[in-house]
Amino acid sequence: MLRIVLATFWFGMAAAVAAPAGPGAGGKAETPDQAVVAALRQSIGAPARAAIGDQATVRLAGDLVLVPAAPARSLLVAAGKAVPADLQAVLLGAGGIDLAGVIRFVPAGFVDADAARAWTEGDFLASLQDTVAGGNPARAQRGEDALEARRWVQAPHYDAERHQLSWAALILPQSAPGESDGGITYHAIGFGRDGYVELSIGGSLQQADTMADMAHRFLGGLTFLPRKGYEDAHPGDRRAPGGLAAAMGMDSLHKDNGRGSFWGSDKVMPVAGGIVAAIGALWGLIYVQRHLRREARRG
Repeated sequence: MLRIVLATFWFGMAAAVAAPAGPGAGGKAETPDQAVVAALRQSIGAPARAAIGDQATVRLAGDLVLVPAAPARSLLVAAGKAVPADLQAVLLGAGGIDLAGVIRFVPAGFVDADAARAWTEGDFLASLQDTVAGGNPARAQRGEDALEARRWVQAPHYDAERHQLSWAALILPQSAPGESDGGITYHAIGFGRDGYVELSIGGSLQQADTMADMAHRFLGGLTFLPRKGYEDAHPGDRRAPGGLAAAMGMDSLHKDNGRGSFWGSDKVMPVAGGIVAAIGALWGLIYVQRHLRREARRG
């Protein structure tokens, strides 16, 4: 029944795309409808276990459906979505193609994911804000709006037992009003020995709960194959350039410099001036008292 409901929804979405999806059987252009049909025929639904390349498997739960790499590429093209070169599969749920989750395996090498425990939510946000701000000059050259990372939709959460990390941030144009909504990307990563499996789901802020549910169920069913897991890493294994920061799409990770704290605010100078004045007055009072005591002894 679920497959029928999802198929109806996906056909409706695909019919809205006028351009062909790409070459199909016999070299002919594949229509959006054909891409969806092929995806459905080759998809894997719960409660089956599906392969993520040669690195991991995922036990699907509930309404989750996994589309393998080849039909997944056609499905993303039909929906007008970007297709990453390292695509492994597409994850679908009740949200259909609107909330298609892109599954990749990034063979970057071993990432010390446990380093996440050393950073606070504020540290992560400050690092993301600096990374986004650092990209604004290039955006300006392309004629694009300057962006800023406003806040966490879900602050980075690291599961130290399973070596998994998930997060979502609200990134908007700097000109957007303070209470603006916008599109978000929900990220979920499972770290292994040779790299990491990443699920990214794009949608609206109003769909955040649905994306979070998809991501958490995906991570809950994710298992690396023997000798491919995080615990299987050896000291001599290749390390990922950029480490955890690169896996999270940041230039670097650093401590929050207190930009929103008292010591980083405009209040510091006047308050510091008041403290200096108070100390001066105190020393003046002490001097006067000592002078009066000396005069009393002389008398």
